[in-house]
Amino acid sequence: MNKNYALFLKLVLTACVIIFVSGCSTTMKLHYVKPPFKKMNKGEIYVVVDDQRSPEKGGNDPTRVGTIRNTFGMPFPLNSSVNREPSKVIKELVSDCLKAAGYKISGQPDSAPQLHVVLQKFWSDGYQHSRIWTKIPVELKKDGHSQPVWKHIFESNIGVTWKVGYGTFDKGINSMLEEVKNKMITEFKTPKFNKSLSRCKN
Repeated sequence: MNKNYALFLKLVLTACVIIFVSGCSTTMKLHYVKPPFKKMNKGEIYVVVDDQRSPEKGGNDPTRVGTIRNTFGMPFPLNSSVNREPSKVIKELVSDCLKAAGYKISGQPDSAPQLHVVLQKFWSDGYQHSRIWTKIPVELKKDGHSQPVWKHIFESNIGVTWKVGYGTFDKGINSMLEEVKNKMITEFKTPKFNKSLSRCKN
């Protein structure tokens, strides 16, 4: 009986260590599939990204993308890799979506109309069943001081069911990026967006 009890405790402790380690492994790489670029010249745009996430949800730590919890409900920070933090990835994503819609990206803020992108929310949290969401208001302006001629809010909200490790969240967040990518390409291809860009040039 004692031997069986000792074996039981050993198995439980081993499982706890595995769960704990899995909960601590929370660095991930934000990723999306690059869309094919259109060989057109509908105009040139300069992209500006402003990270305005709340302090407790990424504002104080640019790499923080959420909270992950292990089997016992213990919270651990979920972070992106340093070179793939949300603000950098969103700027890259917006630029790629504009190229996919037939626009060129300018490297100089004074040489083209500006697309101001605000990273307002980019977060994941919950226990067992979690939500992953983002909110990105975007405005097209003639320059950094003018009123917007076009605006749109891109949002996504995805649910994931927790499993050991962070693979579910990795796939969930990257699925969210794919959803936002498709929405951006669709919106940037509209005649309304193109006409608004033309107004910036007048």
